[in-house]
Amino acid sequence: MDPDSARHDTATPATPGDAGPVVVPLASPELVASLHRDVLVPSFPPAELVDADAFLAEHTSGRLRSLGVVEDARVVAGVVGAWSPATRVLLVLYLAIAPGRRGGGIGGRILAAALGAWSRELEPVLVLAEVEHPAHHAASAAHGDPAARLRFYARLGARVLDVPYFQPGDGPGAERVPALLLVALPHGAARDGAVDLPDEVPAGPLRAFLEENLRESEGRVTDDGATRALLDAAAGPGVRLVDPADPSALAAVRVGLLRADERRAPSSTDPADASPDHATEEPPGASDRRATEDRGRPQTGPSAPSSSGTTGPVKNTAVSP
Repeated sequence: MDPDSARHDTATPATPGDAGPVVVPLASPELVASLHRDVLVPSFPPAELVDADAFLAEHTSGRLRSLGVVEDARVVAGVVGAWSPATRVLLVLYLAIAPGRRGGGIGGRILAAALGAWSRELEPVLVLAEVEHPAHHAASAAHGDPAARLRFYARLGARVLDVPYFQPGDGPGAERVPALLLVALPHGAARDGAVDLPDEVPAGPLRAFLEENLRESEGRVTDDGATRALLDAAAGPGVRLVDPADPSALAAVRVGLLRADERRAPSSTDPADASPDHATEEPPGASDRRATEDRGRPQTGPSAPSSSGTTGPVKNTAVSP
């Protein structure tokens, strides 16, 4: 069966022999709609969500796929993956639990089941997730604590990519989210413990994914300094992985801060910018890096501000470890 269209049709225990919640593929339109309505809408602001019709259409096309826990025909927790066949990179787009059901380890169970299922189905080169940088995003009662969230991923074996990542805007002119950490999740043999986690990931598939993600989210790859800095970080043979449980190593990871003119995706009426791959007057990002030498240097302390003051939730965050 073609891995790009393969789907699991059987229930998946989160852990073999575990009597915890049963994680199942959310394959029917009714369950996909329930995931959006009953779990994602209460957990994320509208700006962070794909609208309901597009959410269903992208599940039908196979770009999005979801697993979750179903009770009385309603989804109470779920994980959504965005699959890129061209780059063979999977992004964990949302991991969320309905209000009132958070805690008890259900988030870890769902994610573990999804990583196992998607690794077998798709054989991805990379599995990625977005996490708020705890030094740049404050904790909130509604959407949790970024530091606790990062510890949650660290317990699952995640490693932070040393790139100055920001979340692209969801459409032309939409607000970007600065100062996110892009983490690589163990999958396949690494998830099963058969091999050690690498010290770096190949830059080629990562850069291709970053460019594709920008094009699909914002309409095109622009030539602003933040975009150049992000793509330049994935221009070599490999990108370093950092243990999020190591404070000194985490403090050295470059941060995707945004200047005032970079906080939004370009609007559809903006003049077309040159792609970073076609800048010829000087090396990509050189003038912006000279002008903003300290932009990507990590700040320390939980009160360090993001460049846009954003402290709200982002995708992949509405889960309590």
